[in-house]
Amino acid sequence: MSGVQGHVLGHIVRRGVQHFSSLPADDRISQLNRDAMLYENAGQEMEINPRELLPILITGFIVLLITASIKYTVGEVVASLSMIESQTSTAIIEDKPPAYADEPDAPLVKEGLLPAEAVADVEVTMIHNVPVTAKIRTTVKHLHRVGGFRARWRGAGLSFLYHFVHSAAVHVFSNIIGGGMITRAIAYILVSVATSRLHMLWTHSMIAAPSAKPWYRRFVARKDAKAVLLPSFVFALAQQATIFLPMAVASFVIVPTTDDDFKALVTGKNNGALFGLSLGFLAVPATALFVALAILLPAAVTLTRVEAMLLPEGEETIVPFDRQAIMAGVDTTKKCQAGALFTSAWRSFDRAARWRLIKLYIKMTLMQMAVLFIGFHVMLAELYIIGGERLALLIKSGSAQLELMAIEAQKEQ
Repeated sequence: MSGVQGHVLGHIVRRGVQHFSSLPADDRISQLNRDAMLYENAGQEMEINPRELLPILITGFIVLLITASIKYTVGEVVASLSMIESQTSTAIIEDKPPAYADEPDAPLVKEGLLPAEAVADVEVTMIHNVPVTAKIRTTVKHLHRVGGFRARWRGAGLSFLYHFVHSAAVHVFSNIIGGGMITRAIAYILVSVATSRLHMLWTHSMIAAPSAKPWYRRFVARKDAKAVLLPSFVFALAQQATIFLPMAVASFVIVPTTDDDFKALVTGKNNGALFGLSLGFLAVPATALFVALAILLPAAVTLTRVEAMLLPEGEETIVPFDRQAIMAGVDTTKKCQAGALFTSAWRSFDRAARWRLIKLYIKMTLMQMAVLFIGFHVMLAELYIIGGERLALLIKSGSAQLELMAIEAQKEQ
């Protein structure tokens, strides 16, 4: 744990260790021995059968599974479709009667004397269609129509493959160039650029219509995939910024280090320090939110739109996507088009689409929080049925046994 939370928790733990260390060694070990035997001496009525904990484990697994499913379906599949969907319109053409048609005294001879264009005048009405990704429910229904019930997890296999390859490569490469957070961040960025074609294949599997080709034959050619290198680099850099910038802000937060400062802070004698610490705690999540909206979100949108534009000919996206809107801001006469393509991909994503995407992420977060809230209370009910006192006794006895084992191991050393 790093940052402010780590400093505060470390201080509290040190205080607790100092408290226990101040006790006589014999009294402390005796207390631990008594606590370790609490569960065994409690009697058979307090004994917990391991099978009684099975419902809690199953509930926790189901909650994590549903939360992960929401994250992938909404945060990956639906979000990717929302990043590329273009506004469409429907034209309604209706016959428009001549200007004199409503005049009651107009002679009927006029109809024969006027040209046909005057009689067959038309009225065109343009209606903007509601985007498919405007609602999560409509998007999921659209996915079902495209590929059935399992379509809400489109590309899940390639997602697992990409993240496995990416994580393994980052781990190996960071160990080669040396440990530390900075070197790991550099390794993360370089590996992200190196595996950009695999990431693009994963994106295509989420946004493109079903294909009969096996996944290993759907890679974009290397010469055509050069345009995705810059967006991949910027996206990886933005991901690291969401980690390092909040940590940098946290490092400026002044945390009490001495016992006197800590007591003054807890008792409220130093209101200025308490106010500054509160602002510091608020500044960390505020910085993370700002970086996510101002840096990470544009980088993710730009990468996804460039990847969608590189979809091979003959394949179409399952939502309307206007490639010409991106190419309109690119000068095709120039050899180097990566920067212009990168800029145009973001500018062609209008403000309405940006707000739609932000609302989508908010809905996803609320859905996950609702699932966690319900699952937490279900697990509490299961704990109550099993017996909270028995579990508390088991935890206390187990922690005492672990501490005794640690003391014994320290003596042997």
